[in-house]
Amino acid sequence: MGWKSVLFGFAALVALGLGSWAQSASAPPADTRQITPYQLPQPAPVALRTSEPATQPRYATQIPPEREEVVQSSAPPVAAPTARVAAAPIDQAPAAGSQPRYSTMEEPKPIEQVTVAGLRQSEDSLYRLGPGDKLRLTVFNEGDLSGEFAIDGQGFVRLPLIGQIQAAGLTTFGLESRIGDGFVNGGYLLHPRVSVEIINYRPFYIIGEVAKPGEYPYVNAMSAPNAIALAGGYTDRAVESDIWVRHQGESKESELPADETTRIRPGDVVRVGRTTYWTIMTILAPIISPFATVAYLLK
Repeated sequence: MGWKSVLFGFAALVALGLGSWAQSASAPPADTRQITPYQLPQPAPVALRTSEPATQPRYATQIPPEREEVVQSSAPPVAAPTARVAAAPIDQAPAAGSQPRYSTMEEPKPIEQVTVAGLRQSEDSLYRLGPGDKLRLTVFNEGDLSGEFAIDGQGFVRLPLIGQIQAAGLTTFGLESRIGDGFVNGGYLLHPRVSVEIINYRPFYIIGEVAKPGEYPYVNAMSAPNAIALAGGYTDRAVESDIWVRHQGESKESELPADETTRIRPGDVVRVGRTTYWTIMTILAPIISPFATVAYLLK
């Protein structure tokens, strides 16, 4: 082997070394950092709500919802579906009228009606004034206008400042309103407060089979037994079950029971009838009298 071969071999080794050095110079430096392995945290369990919350029903007729079920899952959360889900409505039964609306509400109790015996509407609120009635008029804070006044035979009452006012046929409330209007329209008082009270009623009359027929003063809330007692009671010839009453202003009398249900009004004429036996005896008395006298003389 000649010196050319040796020179050629040396040139080849130099070229190989230069190539390796050039390749190592162009390559990036190696990363000598230590890599520490890292474990991702496990996701928390997700509670999937399958129905409404397990609470008590709000209404008594509502169906209680199903209890909530919790599903433990170690998988990562799943994205919500994009498709629409149609939920069917829940039919609720309508609440009955007799059932309570809420579960804590008690059923309503039936209303009890209580009737108190012996109580009735005030007689003065229904009573119609008439001639002979005596009134007490009170005008508050006006002592000069207050006093006692009587209704005359024409049905008028004469008062200070406003003069005479028609009172017959009115109730006490109606007369109060009329007197108040008289003070206002006459320019005497702006806001009068008027009160009318009956202190003496016109009398009533009782005739027929009573011990003392005649005229008697009326008493408030008078009934048929009260009127008969004022007249001294029945005679031996009286019919005690019924009486005949003619109210003031009427032309005919009416047959009414002689008990507490029959009310007597001022100005009424009350007649107590006679039994049939004594009626017949009264008719036959003129015929029987002569024979009774002869029989007595011949005795």
